[in-house]
Amino acid sequence: MVNRIKKLHKSVSNRIAAGEVVERPASVVKELLENSIDANSSSIVIEIKEAGKSYIRISDDGVGIKREDLNLAFERHATSKIYSDEEIYDIKSLGFRGEALASIASVSNIEIITRTSEDEFGTKAELMNGDIIRNSSIGCPNGTTIVVKDLFYNTPARHKFLKSNSAETNYISTIVNNIALSHPYISFRYIIDNRNIFTTQGKGDLYSTIYTIYGREVAKNLIEVNNEDGDMKLKGYITNTSYTRGNRSLQISFVNGRYVKSKVISKAIDTGYKTLLPQNRFSICFLYLETPSNKVDVNIHPAKLQIRFRDERRVMDFLTASIKEKLLKSDLIPDINISNSSRVKEEKIDDISEQLSIGIKENRNTFTDEDKYRKIQPVEKKEYPQIKNHDTCIEDNIEYNKDNINQQAREEKIEEIFDEVFTSESKTIKYPKKEKTVDDKQHPLDEIRIIGQLFSTYIICEKGEEMLLIDQHAAHERILYEKFMNDYLNSEILSQILLEPIVIELNYIDKDLIMENKNIFSKLGYKIEEFGYNTIILREVPILFGAPIAKKFFLEVAENLNNTSKNSYEFKIHRLIQMSCKKAIKAADKLKNIEIEKLIADLKKTENSFTCPHGRPIIISISKSEIERKFLRT
Repeated sequence: MVNRIKKLHKSVSNRIAAGEVVERPASVVKELLENSIDANSSSIVIEIKEAGKSYIRISDDGVGIKREDLNLAFERHATSKIYSDEEIYDIKSLGFRGEALASIASVSNIEIITRTSEDEFGTKAELMNGDIIRNSSIGCPNGTTIVVKDLFYNTPARHKFLKSNSAETNYISTIVNNIALSHPYISFRYIIDNRNIFTTQGKGDLYSTIYTIYGREVAKNLIEVNNEDGDMKLKGYITNTSYTRGNRSLQISFVNGRYVKSKVISKAIDTGYKTLLPQNRFSICFLYLETPSNKVDVNIHPAKLQIRFRDERRVMDFLTASIKEKLLKSDLIPDINISNSSRVKEEKIDDISEQLSIGIKENRNTFTDEDKYRKIQPVEKKEYPQIKNHDTCIEDNIEYNKDNINQQAREEKIEEIFDEVFTSESKTIKYPKKEKTVDDKQHPLDEIRIIGQLFSTYIICEKGEEMLLIDQHAAHERILYEKFMNDYLNSEILSQILLEPIVIELNYIDKDLIMENKNIFSKLGYKIEEFGYNTIILREVPILFGAPIAKKFFLEVAENLNNTSKNSYEFKIHRLIQMSCKKAIKAADKLKNIEIEKLIADLKKTENSFTCPHGRPIIISISKSEIERKFLRT
């Protein structure tokens, strides 16, 4: 009888494993980059051609692989990063399963050159179908260079389902960007089809790294975050409320140096920005969380993108408090630029800054095959200030990246269209000012002079060299919202007894659901009693409303119970926002001076005086110089 169970050949099992590890070219880049980082590299070059389908090269100056270990390095489950099962739950490296090289080698042709500091010569090996077919000595610098060619050449079905070159390149770029951001102490050089995309400095400066990758517009809207709580530390940057996106793609988070996607972190970001952003708008965040490795499980996802925290509530509360505290201590009043000429200049500055920082718009550095094994030159070390002055950081970053651009072409470009941006002697770019912060003892509305009301909607104030416009409806919404929130959280919403109770007929499903959630309505100021088979009666309603509004609000809450958990914080917040809107001063309401003064005094007492509960701005600022420019006085 023929045995029905057989052991798979190594090449077959490796290709099956490759299906989990090597999904697309970006997967290869990720795995190889993590190996380079784990090898204690200080400088890494990433080069791809045809979206990585035909060519991927990763070169580093790390510890290298010993000649006698090279064969074993391409075996499955062979690793230098863990040795016992206890270490699985205390992972400190980016990779640890020992499957990456074997999986990649089974679906591509590989060339590797490596040398350790202990070896006199390096080793060059070529692999096909996962097996080493050539092995020889070679002169080379310390470190490792791996070239992956013809990905999925022996699995045409996998190759067929790859997306366009543009889409696959975007996947790779996202990986490279995130890894560069997660390791600012390593210099990364990224090359696409012989074009130098960016080079990070590798000096540990987060702000400079963000600027290099994402440009000036993002960088100038960043607010630094730095906080700790016991064994947890958080650092990084978040954007102010004026600069948002329509998706979460730039909410980037790292835990212990590893890029991760975490619902806990996303939820913390949303809660930290709650009521500060308009609906369907999202902040940009670069957050770096450090926590003991034994309190994080990184082994729950094949690609290690998802993680599990041992104490999710503590992590979420810490992140939320850190974000919210920093936002509310920052001056979030938008500066309105009403000058067309100024806007043009800003656009020109942005354009030249982008050219200087990534060096691909006008000038392209070309790299030949002869370059691919040359030694990676470490970045020249010089004293570099740690994220204290944004202007200085960006200037140094631009100076660093100038080396990647043809000097003569750069000077000609500057002379041609950017004379007004540079000073004639020093050729120094004007960079964005550091984000304004609010002193604990001061408020943006301190020392203002009230001018009057505009269109019966906006309050005009003068403060120093600025004109402030305050949206009276948005301001009153914020005041009422915070009062309602505090009353709700402290169970202090006052009720009024109705002379004529409100009788409401319901179907039996809605009635049962309402009675199950009596505690929510009680906290909102309602007293409910059963009044027959499918009927309830309202004996008391919130004192904030008259009876008709109270009944309408009650029914709105009841309608949403089916779609919301009875303990949902989001649900309660949404309803309280509606309450504040119903009672707030409306646009077109004429206010007396004493009413304006009271409104501003109450606004100054709020925790957040910058946005209404829906995230719209309450105050905007127009500088005196902007107004003078409009009158051609400057």
